[in-house]
Amino acid sequence: MTYRTRIAVAVLAGILLASAVSAQSWVGRGRLSGGVEDLEGNPVEGASVKLTLDGIGPEEEVLTNRRGRWARAGLAGGSWEVLVSKPGYIPSQHTVRLNEYAPASERPFVKTALEPGGQTATDGSAAALDEGESGQAARESLERGNDLIREGDFEGAIALFNEALPSLGDGGKAAVLVAIAQAQVQLDQDEEALASLERALGYAPTSIEALQFMSRRLTALGRGDEAQEYLQRLPEDLRADPEILLREGVELYNQNDIAGARAKFDVVIEIEPEWADAYYFRGLALMASGENEAALADFHRLLELEPEGERAEEAKQFAEYLESL
Repeated sequence: MTYRTRIAVAVLAGILLASAVSAQSWVGRGRLSGGVEDLEGNPVEGASVKLTLDGIGPEEEVLTNRRGRWARAGLAGGSWEVLVSKPGYIPSQHTVRLNEYAPASERPFVKTALEPGGQTATDGSAAALDEGESGQAARESLERGNDLIREGDFEGAIALFNEALPSLGDGGKAAVLVAIAQAQVQLDQDEEALASLERALGYAPTSIEALQFMSRRLTALGRGDEAQEYLQRLPEDLRADPEILLREGVELYNQNDIAGARAKFDVVIEIEPEWADAYYFRGLALMASGENEAALADFHRLLELEPEGERAEEAKQFAEYLESL
């Protein structure tokens, strides 16, 4: 299985402006997830996440859990508007490009830093760019770079993001460098991406986004020992990274260590109980160990979360087989 990290278009929380969304139904098999923190890196529980695609979307808003995490499945592909808000904080809005048929490891993770303040229509992070000529030029570079990422011109986006760097504060530089690293991964420039992430951590040593991305890339490159070094720099409750655990579980499964794989998948589901792919792989592990009833339950749960798509079709076949025994 090949794992790559897909770019979340509005990775520059509050710096990039929202753009128009695709005109299509919002129901599909895709999934979005994210994390919300305050400016000191503490998780924000109870923040509201509103998702819209071309002005429509799920009626109910998603609330972040105690770890500041949120997730929503059953989404169509396209450019989603993600509005994060909580009383006492300035709302933050992102535009995120979702490919509903992408593997779970390539789905975007939306990182939001909420700034204390009153409710306004403009995200407070944009204030980090001054209103002078240099600030305006940087803002335009970020917006144009954002557009180029949507068009798949990653080299052009990297050039524009680099143009904006000198006008940003340390936090903004770190966020832009993570975006550059994400674009470099799309170009198979893994070493350059790792170098960009190191630069990001130089500006923001405790950046959760940079530390998580670094650990995930190193794991995907088979450099698990190095990945652990960055995981240990994360807050203790964030060290159990579900994407890394899923990769590790799949590797153990392929090595026929079914019990080890099952243990990894159990932890993933505990952290991300609405991640359909976790139920798929755990179902395979359970079936391999002869726990057919539990495997059937996992495949049924997957179908509840994602009733359509390749995984769903496979889960239906496995479920029919297990029901026939």
